[in-house]
Amino acid sequence: MDANGEAFPYHEYVDEVWNAHDPSALGKFFSPDVVVHSLTPGIDPGTGLYYLKDLAQSLFDAFPDVHFVVEELIQLGDRLAVRATLEGTPEGEFAGISATGKRMKVYDFVMYRISDGKITEVWSLVDMQGLRDQLGES
Repeated sequence: MDANGEAFPYHEYVDEVWNAHDPSALGKFFSPDVVVHSLTPGIDPGTGLYYLKDLAQSLFDAFPDVHFVVEELIQLGDRLAVRATLEGTPEGEFAGISATGKRMKVYDFVMYRISDGKITEVWSLVDMQGLRDQLGES
């Protein structure tokens, strides 16, 4: 719950942005000056909606069939923790991983900070080694 006792609409966010492949919807859920502390190898940290939209679009370009499933979600105060799975088939390069055409499924562990109903900070760790193993790029 945020300071007003409201739960962040995380499932709506996942459906509208990631599963609909619509980076333009990010502004509904993120502050304009969001800070992304990427912990994922091959993904540089960045700031702002333009950074986040570019990152999302590069994922959609590389994995046109990517689909996210929320496995676990815990919200306490202004913090939201999520374990999700991503499934898709790489048809383009992403974070140094080439297009193999092999289907993959990996975990994403994310912590968010929420203020005034919007995400203001993100710490994300995607299992890139698991991805490389599945795609035969270890």
